[in-house]
Amino acid sequence: MFEQLRRRLTLVCTAVTSIILIGMAAGSFAVSAAQLRARDDKLFLSDLNAVFYHLASQNVIGHTWYTQTESNTGMLLYIEDGGKPLLYNDAWDDGLHASLSARAKAESMRLFGFDASKPPQMRVQPQTVIFMMNDPVLGQCRAAVSSVPIPGGWLSLSAVKPRTAEQIQLLRLGATFAVLTAAAILLLWLFARYFTARAIRPIAVNRQRQADFVSAASHELRSPLAVIQASVSAVRDAPPERAAHFFDSVTDECARMSRLVDDMLALASADSGSWSIIREETDLETLLLNAAEWHEPAAAQKQIRIHVSLPDDPLPKCYCDRQRIGQALAILLDNAIAYTPPGGEIKLSAAKRRGGIALIVSDNGPGIPGALRERVFERFYRVDTSRSKKEHYGLGLSIAREIASLHRGKLTLRDTPGGGATFILYLPCGVQ
Repeated sequence: MFEQLRRRLTLVCTAVTSIILIGMAAGSFAVSAAQLRARDDKLFLSDLNAVFYHLASQNVIGHTWYTQTESNTGMLLYIEDGGKPLLYNDAWDDGLHASLSARAKAESMRLFGFDASKPPQMRVQPQTVIFMMNDPVLGQCRAAVSSVPIPGGWLSLSAVKPRTAEQIQLLRLGATFAVLTAAAILLLWLFARYFTARAIRPIAVNRQRQADFVSAASHELRSPLAVIQASVSAVRDAPPERAAHFFDSVTDECARMSRLVDDMLALASADSGSWSIIREETDLETLLLNAAEWHEPAAAQKQIRIHVSLPDDPLPKCYCDRQRIGQALAILLDNAIAYTPPGGEIKLSAAKRRGGIALIVSDNGPGIPGALRERVFERFYRVDTSRSKKEHYGLGLSIAREIASLHRGKLTLRDTPGGGATFILYLPCGVQ
């Protein structure tokens, strides 16, 4: 399901961004092409004006100037005086210049009604029309037909410049835009594939965790329900003196189920963001001493000693939820008592840290391997894979970490020197 979702998101993301990119590329190409055409139009007009100036200022038109002008400008010129070509045009016998001139004059007559065989209306300024024309040999060309006044008369000029070089530039520009756009789309596809995979991964992980949570909760609920069912069935045939034992079993299992449901509801509230805290000025030293006192009887049953170590200088007051922090300390102490062997010791201490206070619970139990230090905070996870300790469901440390997060603090784990586990609950006391 998630793989299909990833593919769809990748496709949609790539398609949308590609459409935008193609539109931008097409717009950029259109602007660049327009600029290129405008530049060539200006160049054609500039070259044409240079020809006009030379014709008007020179009494003799040399063959050298003519060939150099055609070579430098790329224009094909055809000049007539009184309807007859100038003598230097006789050097061309291919008929190309004459045919282009005839085609250009016919086109100027059709488009503008301009007849270049007639003298210009003004004796000081050429009369010119500029247009595009198609030639079977040269393709699309820029063309100009002019009547140019000169001392003692006037000349008829036809100038034709093929757009071949400009069209080659446009093709190269279009190919460049196409290649860059295709490369960008490929990169967008790769990025979309990577990004959607990363975006979906937390959802997939969360879904898997939910499935594991439901599976583990079902497993944990099945055990007390089985005991209750067996006890209820047995009490029917049991003598009165044995019935009390079965009723006690039912009561114990109901209490276990109640704790499990309370823990699950607490985590559900944390997940939904509805688990609130009430901050108030709290003396953490007193809270630590009270937690040790409350757990002293349970520790004494296992011959475990609880030692409290406080700094010489009083700790500053901390703005936190007294009840929630007490709950977190209770979870850590319950966990330490459960895994500390008889005759062991649990140490409670507090220390000032930068911007806050650290509450430390250390035991000398079996400890937790480094590879499992983060997993112990997962829901229903227990280092005791046999799940033989019925008083623990593997939810306590998850709840304690959620409490730390609500206070913008953190709960970490490290090894106890000499063996065991040390949990550090850090609270940023400056946050109100």
